[in-house]
Amino acid sequence: MNKAIGKVIDIYIPEQYNNNALLDVMDRTNITFKIMTNKGLKEITTEQNEENAMIMKNDLVEIIEQTISGQNFVDIRLYGGEDNE
Repeated sequence: MNKAIGKVIDIYIPEQYNNNALLDVMDRTNITFKIMTNKGLKEITTEQNEENAMIMKNDLVEIIEQTISGQNFVDIRLYGGEDNE
């Protein structure tokens, strides 16, 4: 398991397709975060949920990368440390 802390510099709804047809932005379920960490810029696309929907630009976040049963998972959540604004 790898953990990193970074600052969100951009958030957007990426293009998403179903049966080779571009979905309307209101029908898309993914969200992309651009995060600056001490190792450089990371771009993470994940399915929207209640927890990551609360993340805003300039927030400090914790990125957790892990492999479970051969599958890679990336979680992103607000960082609860002392440095969070």
